[in-house]
Amino acid sequence: MTNNAAMHLGKNCSNLLFLDLNRCSSLTDDGLITLTQYCPLLETLIIANCTSLTDNTLIALGKYCHQLKKLDATLCSQFSDAGFLAMAQGCHLLRRIDLEDCTAVTDETMRHLADNCPNIENLTLSRCEQITDDGVRYIGSSVSAQENLRILELDNCPSITDISINHLLACQNLQRLDIFDCQQISRNAVKRIQMRYPDLKIHAYFAPRTPTPTLHQTTSCSFCCSTSCSACVPSCCTIA
Repeated sequence: MTNNAAMHLGKNCSNLLFLDLNRCSSLTDDGLITLTQYCPLLETLIIANCTSLTDNTLIALGKYCHQLKKLDATLCSQFSDAGFLAMAQGCHLLRRIDLEDCTAVTDETMRHLADNCPNIENLTLSRCEQITDDGVRYIGSSVSAQENLRILELDNCPSITDISINHLLACQNLQRLDIFDCQQISRNAVKRIQMRYPDLKIHAYFAPRTPTPTLHQTTSCSFCCSTSCSACVPSCCTIA
């Protein structure tokens, strides 16, 4: 979709509720801003892989789209904390937000969401490498998140540690936690939250200790926890 098409769509479909613009790489802020001005009832917006968009789009969402409940901004790498602050201050009904590969996002965005968006149930932060334990603390200490958060995806967030798991112990309705390749999170931390919430599904990967090499033999072994069981079991073990 081009900017002109987005503008015409907004002007002629003012009651639009759902819009999927995934991979519309030629779309820029100009098209989205005009569209949002004419579509105040928009509830779901998918702009994944729209890599030309900037914080100006988020500012427009916060200004015009107060009914927004779902935002998929995967790979919108130009979005920053400033943009998400403006959006969060105007989009209080957000329930699901996907920020996978939004590499400029930091803990400040987590603070903005925790302070302004009390209804969030599904939050994806995979490969947001600047997110730390402080960001998870903002989420875990929010009374609304403790009651409403159902799904949290933190795959490939290298800075989070066992401290983040401690922050999530208060999220009593959490149903799924994804922490693949979070190498500073230990099995003990996972077991601790699993004991608190036996029905919680945890998707995690734990790299084994590197064995002492022996002549003519290399060994590789991986452990994957992808069930609601409290113990991680080996999913594959190969010797070559």
